[in-house]
Amino acid sequence: MPEALVKLLQSRPLFVGDVIAGRYKLLQTLGDGAMGQVFVAENLAIGQKVALKVLKQELLADATFRMRFQQEAEAIAAVEHRNVARFLDLVVGDPTFIVMEYVRGPTLAQVIRDKKRLPPLDAMYIAERLCWALEAAHQRGVVHRDIKPSNVILSPDTENEIEPKLIDFGLAKVAAASAEKGLTRTGQIVGTPDYMSPEQIANKEVDARSDVYSLGCLIFELCVGRPPFTGGDDVQVLYQQLQVKPDRVEDHVPDAPPEIDKLLGKALAKEPGARFQSMREMAEAISRARRRVYRSITGEASVDVPRHSGTQRAVRATGWSTRISWPAVAVLVAVVGGLAGYAFSRMNRPIAKIEGGAILVVTRPSGAAVEIDGKLFPEPTPTMIPYLGPGAHTVKLKKGKLGAVERQVTLQNAEHAVVNVVLPPASHKVEVRSVPEGATVYLDGRVAVGETPTTIEVTDDEFHELRVEKSGYETATRALTPDDHDPMFTMALTPEKQPRGTLLVDANTAAEVWLDGVDTGYTTPTLGIHVALGDHMIEVRDGGGHKASSKVHVVQGQTVRLLLSPGGGK
Repeated sequence: MPEALVKLLQSRPLFVGDVIAGRYKLLQTLGDGAMGQVFVAENLAIGQKVALKVLKQELLADATFRMRFQQEAEAIAAVEHRNVARFLDLVVGDPTFIVMEYVRGPTLAQVIRDKKRLPPLDAMYIAERLCWALEAAHQRGVVHRDIKPSNVILSPDTENEIEPKLIDFGLAKVAAASAEKGLTRTGQIVGTPDYMSPEQIANKEVDARSDVYSLGCLIFELCVGRPPFTGGDDVQVLYQQLQVKPDRVEDHVPDAPPEIDKLLGKALAKEPGARFQSMREMAEAISRARRRVYRSITGEASVDVPRHSGTQRAVRATGWSTRISWPAVAVLVAVVGGLAGYAFSRMNRPIAKIEGGAILVVTRPSGAAVEIDGKLFPEPTPTMIPYLGPGAHTVKLKKGKLGAVERQVTLQNAEHAVVNVVLPPASHKVEVRSVPEGATVYLDGRVAVGETPTTIEVTDDEFHELRVEKSGYETATRALTPDDHDPMFTMALTPEKQPRGTLLVDANTAAEVWLDGVDTGYTTPTLGIHVALGDHMIEVRDGGGHKASSKVHVVQGQTVRLLLSPGGGK
């Protein structure tokens, strides 16, 4: 969204009864979280009830939150499937919100809370439908990353009695987009511990197989009444997801069909390569298992199994109550991002299995050596350091040529904490001087702190562009290679022959940059375009045909920075 539009937005909160965007009347508040609010609303133009997820206005000034919100809208809009709540619209303005299908029915979390666990055929029917919903998402390059009971609504359905609907793509990763990069803050694990895959916890790249694991955790809970891993706190659960083999369903439900444990044994494998390699493969395996279970219950050899287990013969044979009486409860479709996932830094609840304090250490990349209070720990990351007393502890992490990281962690008695870091490339400091002094220094297009002489830090084993600018002088540039380890560079500036300024243009996606109606040949982000003094029209055009433009005034020696959003309305 254009920065100028952000500045125009008001801070007035929204209330039930308000009409926003000229056509959506707010009828009911469904949720309120750190990132926004969710309302039931009526589209006055057509009399349709919808769910609105509204980004809090104070977050509109934060580009990261705006990009996350747009990314969520893109993820939802990309997926079309009967078991995914439909995306209807994204409205950018005052306020900014996503319009979603309004789905009635309880969440799986409510059903599990009320019924403790579901009959196997019910659980497998729900799981199979969710597999196909996620397969549709994966086919569009969208990985959900937050599959859990509260993100599934069981909607009443005329044909099948119930129809599960997958909601909340607030943590979704769009594989083909670059917007994901940099949106997760260093030091946080984003997701819900009970359903997170080992690679998601360990800061590794995730793909469709991560959702396979999370769905396996959900199936386990449907059959047993709780997730596969429980502990005194979330840190303990995270560690178990990484290192501990889950129980079998039959350990908790002795009469459970063996097909369930066979499915979960593959879905819950710690290594992605040992799991189902796609949701289609998992759905087909569940379908075969459902047929076997149905035949064992009913004695029928029919290939066609009812989508739901509500047959009179199954009821008589097993005593299961398969026709679930769902309450007519309106459940939000887009759960507020701040409530949907956890952003972990420290957990303080009592611990059940590990005595004393403990620190879960996770790095990206994994496999880093861990030193705790000056002693080398025997296991590389990801790992749990147990039996720590209260007080301050120093954790040092190092892997190969990557930069070493040190963290100070203070524990209370029997407290658990998470150290989660991205190991940076090794770096060294360089003093930059210019003749004359007082020039602005740019490293890879970003302004450095202070004017020359100043000190910058550059990463080893990478190429960099060093640029020095001073009003009235020609810009001086220098390429830094991995072989450059000089502690000081001096840049000689020559007087400018023609008065001009510099443009730095960026956008929320890769886009062509046009200057006064002419294609410059640059794509965003640009490192610096020299332009004549005066007024200019800057336009960016992305691959989808969307455009955004802005008029700028350039004075001599000035660097103008511009952020435009194609399709964002500027």
